[in-house]
Amino acid sequence: MIARTPGLIACLVVLLVFLVHLFIAPLLSLGVDEAHYALYALHPDLSYFDHPPMVGWLQMLVAPLGYDEFSVRLMPALLYAIASLQVYRLTGKLYPDGDKNQSLVAVFLLNSAPFLQLMGWGLVPDAPLIVLALFSIELILKISQKHRLQDWLMLGVVFGLAGLSKYTAVFLPLAMTLFLSQQQGLRWLKQLAPWLAMVPALVLISPVLIWNSIHDWASFTYQMDHASEGGWSVKNVLMMQVLQMSCYSILAYIAGIAASIFALRRGRSADWLVIWSVWPFLLVTTWSAGNGELLPNWPALGWALLAPLTAHWLCLRWGQLWVKILALISSVLSVGLIVGIIGFLIFQPLSVVPFLKPVVRDVVGWDQAARKAKMLLADRGIEEIDSEPPVLLVQNWSRGSRIAWYGRPLKVQVLSDRSSQFMYWFGEADESTRGILIRDNEDVPVSGIYRTRGLSCQYLEGLDGEMDGVIVNKFHFYWCQPEVKTDL
Repeated sequence: MIARTPGLIACLVVLLVFLVHLFIAPLLSLGVDEAHYALYALHPDLSYFDHPPMVGWLQMLVAPLGYDEFSVRLMPALLYAIASLQVYRLTGKLYPDGDKNQSLVAVFLLNSAPFLQLMGWGLVPDAPLIVLALFSIELILKISQKHRLQDWLMLGVVFGLAGLSKYTAVFLPLAMTLFLSQQQGLRWLKQLAPWLAMVPALVLISPVLIWNSIHDWASFTYQMDHASEGGWSVKNVLMMQVLQMSCYSILAYIAGIAASIFALRRGRSADWLVIWSVWPFLLVTTWSAGNGELLPNWPALGWALLAPLTAHWLCLRWGQLWVKILALISSVLSVGLIVGIIGFLIFQPLSVVPFLKPVVRDVVGWDQAARKAKMLLADRGIEEIDSEPPVLLVQNWSRGSRIAWYGRPLKVQVLSDRSSQFMYWFGEADESTRGILIRDNEDVPVSGIYRTRGLSCQYLEGLDGEMDGVIVNKFHFYWCQPEVKTDL
């Protein structure tokens, strides 16, 4: 009975978090990434400009429920719950002789990370990747012990599905190669099974390869340019460390590094499996942050995979006072932050804490703005005449994702020179485009005319996006049409 207690507590924690995520799911409109990946589901394809297709394919599964905030946020809640249960199971598999509470501690680490909690509310490609990566570690552990063909084939399937989730899945086969080569030399490559495992992996990632080959390798080029743009700075790398401590908890960060040093010294097979699965990825992520783009979801995979080793180490060192103090302080801060976020989402008391206005800017008023733009377009009563029908216009893809989701089925075009997924869905705006332009939080020209990309846009009216009586966003609507050119 005592042995079952940690498992029961872990299941209750996972269930509680899952129910909380479902409860808060419909409380706010979709954010930038959520809306963008939900649009994937409305435009089924082999792959997409920004990412592989898994997030869109997963969202297609909830189509029978109808697409609203609750159904769109159902999938990330499920994936987060599955990842939590996987972490519990994997910790016991990696360290079968460890403390009976270590798996529960691993679940706590995963569920006390503020940003991972947000990933359980809004779907990003990292969520399915984490689930598949945790499964891959268990399979690699089995392969290192038993060398069964069925495990190899299943690993190929998992790697293929991971490749459909996010391009950083490339670190998973890299980790396997480094680990097995360290443990067994190169003799594992002389077996037939690893090569057979490549077959399901390549078949599964073929949609991504086919899409890119058709579109001049646009997605691969975008990702490479995205990773290399900007000047590199040590300051940015250090800022990324602060960001990781804030997003994944001080305990996970400090104990994770300490556990990794301990594992390197101890050198068990399971330790090395975690090290190779985590640190090449985290080091590359840290280096990439030097270009100034500090995205908190980038290192999520690494900290999730490190949880079993960190939990194992914490249980071994629990008798040390500093570990207990660290765990207490970090837990109070991270759990307190999570409770605060959930409380804010439920009660939305922005008038009490108006300084949080920038935090909610992405999720307030965009649904109203899209519906207002649709209404303005309908009121103009413009029919298609020897040209494309009028569209909704935005200034970049991040604005476009929410406008396109709530303004569907209207086309949304982006007034930008940068490529985006929208050019594949809706085409590009040009000098012949007509439609309603939505600008946010920018001044209206004194003349009431805004000119851009050969278009003349006449100001129509504005709309305030509010929460708790506080104006969060100011939207301005313009009617755009080709600019009349006069010959002098």
